[in-house]
Amino acid sequence: MAASTASARDQALGYLSDPRFSQRFTLPATADSPALTVSYADVGFSPENPADSRSTPTMLFIPGMFGSRYIGAILDPIARKFGVRVLVVDRPGMGHSSEVPFAIRVSTWVRTVPLMLAHLDIEHVALVSHSAGTIYLLNTLHYNRDILHPDQPFVALLAPWVDPAHSKVTSMQLMQYIPAQAFSVWHHIAPLLATSGVVINKASSIIPSSAGSGKDTPQERNRQKLAVEYDVSRDFQVELESLLGKRIMKENTVGANSEALLCARKGKGWSWGECDDYATFVETLATTERQKCQMDSNTENHGKLKVRAYFAENDVMVGVGGQKYMENCWRRGEGSYNDVLDFDSATIADTDHDSLVLSVNVLEKVFADAGGSLAR
Repeated sequence: MAASTASARDQALGYLSDPRFSQRFTLPATADSPALTVSYADVGFSPENPADSRSTPTMLFIPGMFGSRYIGAILDPIARKFGVRVLVVDRPGMGHSSEVPFAIRVSTWVRTVPLMLAHLDIEHVALVSHSAGTIYLLNTLHYNRDILHPDQPFVALLAPWVDPAHSKVTSMQLMQYIPAQAFSVWHHIAPLLATSGVVINKASSIIPSSAGSGKDTPQERNRQKLAVEYDVSRDFQVELESLLGKRIMKENTVGANSEALLCARKGKGWSWGECDDYATFVETLATTERQKCQMDSNTENHGKLKVRAYFAENDVMVGVGGQKYMENCWRRGEGSYNDVLDFDSATIADTDHDSLVLSVNVLEKVFADAGGSLAR
């Protein structure tokens, strides 16, 4: 190993050992649940004066099935330059977060969000999800709408998960025929199949493997952009990519078993909560937004809810069918929600389901919409 490579590896190891990636919060006990540990990363921009934290644009990033707080390592340099603080929270059974009964995964998450934000003295956030995180984002939006910024309420869905009954993706439909008991070892199997909701084996998988390798690939262009515009050397990126999956798998991943059941709508007590049907969810959301405007006497000071959906060009988990379904849910009756919802979508070239979340171009758009600015 060359000295420069060794140095980059040491830097990557030191970076991932930063306490920002290993924060913990205790969710208080209730009559039905003991106190729970929640692990999270708190990265991105940090104001010199703690008193300015409330005015700092903040994003709650909700990762996919195997997504871990360590995805914050990818978001951190871009978030810092855009002046955005980012929280990435391990869901039950991931990292150091306590596991909970399958039937209360979603409700436990919904309870966690406002209490954690209060603990960190964060008043408002933008909500961004990837893949299976969609289910949690939509429920958060339903139950905790007031955590969005009143003037710039923003939500982004990256490669949003869609029920295989609507996406019509054959491989995902076949998952629904697997006995529920088999998912008890999913956290061991899925990384080998590289079918997680966020990159596990190769965080560097910025393009489908069939696209080949070389200097002029989307993967290398993405690395080059990070190196030139965000001062993250290529050697450091390569070392970080090789360490991320190992770091995630070294910790608890048993929660992915429940996540897989949830995505497949299987198992005793599964529930997608308020987003069991996406079309109904959006219709209800629009109605709620209208009521919110009518009740607020100072509506001029409140912004229309901005929703952005980003889809991968090559997505074997959601597919073209899933994308069309999701877009139709948000545009149902073309223009009927335009008075309260500002929805738009984009298909990102040269990305797949996992690599979309690593695209610097996508992340820049998301951070800008979340209230960030390169001028900060």
